Amino acid sequence: EGETATPDRVGLSYSVAASEPGDKLLLDDGRIETTVTSVDGDTVYATVDSGGPLDSRKGVNLPGVDLGLTPVTAADEAELAVAGEADVDFVAASFVRDAADVYAVQDAMEAHGAGDVPLVAKIERRGAVENLDEIVEAAYGVMVARGDLGVECPLEEVPVIQKRIIRTCVETGTPVITATEMLDSMVAARRPTRAEASDVANAVLDGTDAVMLSGETAVGDHPARVVETMDRIVRRVEDSHQYAESREQRVPVADDDSRTEALARSARFLARDTDASAVVTASESGYTARKTAKFRPAVPVVATTPADEVRRQLALSWGVRPVAAGYSESVEEVMDDAVDAALSTGVADSGDTLVVLSGMMTELEGNSTNTLKLHVAAETVATGRNVVGGRVCAPLARVPDGDLSGVPDDDIAYLPATFDAEFHGDTGKLAGVVDARAGMTGYPAIVAREREIPMVSGAPVPARIDDETLVTLDAERGVVYEGDVLRHARGR
Repeated sequence: EGETATPDRVGLSYSVAASEPGDKLLLDDGRIETTVTSVDGDTVYATVDSGGPLDSRKGVNLPGVDLGLTPVTAADEAELAVAGEADVDFVAASFVRDAADVYAVQDAMEAHGAGDVPLVAKIERRGAVENLDEIVEAAYGVMVARGDLGVECPLEEVPVIQKRIIRTCVETGTPVITATEMLDSMVAARRPTRAEASDVANAVLDGTDAVMLSGETAVGDHPARVVETMDRIVRRVEDSHQYAESREQRVPVADDDSRTEALARSARFLARDTDASAVVTASESGYTARKTAKFRPAVPVVATTPADEVRRQLALSWGVRPVAAGYSESVEEVMDDAVDAALSTGVADSGDTLVVLSGMMTELEGNSTNTLKLHVAAETVATGRNVVGGRVCAPLARVPDGDLSGVPDDDIAYLPATFDAEFHGDTGKLAGVVDARAGMTGYPAIVAREREIPMVSGAPVPARIDDETLVTLDAERGVVYEGDVLRHARGR
């Protein structure tokens, strides 16, 4: 052990004296290969088989050798103490072997006041690959740490292992990060190799939640440029037909015991079938948003939460756009916040359809996700009772006395509460009828049925809605919206 290095002597932070003559000792993700020749106390002698420059703080690997390291070292304890004080968003645990290691790290985090911080398990040992399922179940997220993994396992196995890890995480809804050397040539170069671009693209096509840069931005010559390059690659892949096709072909099944997963999966298909612009989730803990992300809807997942740390953590989950929102005291407030969030993030415009999942039930009845609603991101100006079904968008024209001569063709006629007359003129030119008075058998209702004109009754329109204001009459639901909420349906 030691902190100094010379061309023939390297100090390490941990002893590797458990090695034996003939063992391979690899430095810097295997860039430097040596073979152990002898061991004298804590000093290990080795011959260099394949050399090269060695910088500080580079990794050391002894494939197949158990160094007897505990899951949490003294140095880890010190770092976890800092994590507890600094309000970090995640803790990543290196060289975990199984679920027991994950739990040991979580216990240490709890002891240092970081028990609520999500733990990401780095898969970089063969033992971790063999125990993948239990690690995925125990950890909040998983990182495919390909540097050490490519040293611990045969190089040709790493692509297959990567795909297996990503597939397992997608099926369980566990956030997964693909890391190490994704655009490694850009540490010095201004452009990546074609193989590196394909590497990033394939990780996205496989379904990874995140792709990670390390040396490219930590010590690289062009940190901003490499981020922009990765962003372009990811966006192009996500816009491709191949990506959409692969996403549709591998929708996970919902856990039989989880009502939240059943609703989240239903929300995914409801958004697709109704041409919704977004799935909006309201969740204090982020649980509902993560479960929605599991099923990879084809539209953004907008997550509203009152917890700032949850908002930051949700940035890791696939397709989620987290938005801060206050605590809601009613389901109506949840819906209003959902609409505001979708509009403010730019994923929806007024009149768009939204699928809303509510899981933030701390101050409402219940304690889990139990609300799934199809919602229109538009202001409701009137509600009433369906008289004649249909949906139409047109300017609103007030008709106080039944005279239709001044009403433009294809307008929606609004009959105020004082209306007590018959129509004079061509009723066939009306696109719809909104009657402020309740009733299903009055004169306007008879005319609407004969003419098959969409109509609602008992729906007073406020005075602030001027004549020729564009509105949408959804007579099927008995609702009048301000603006055009049918443009998506017309575009399908």
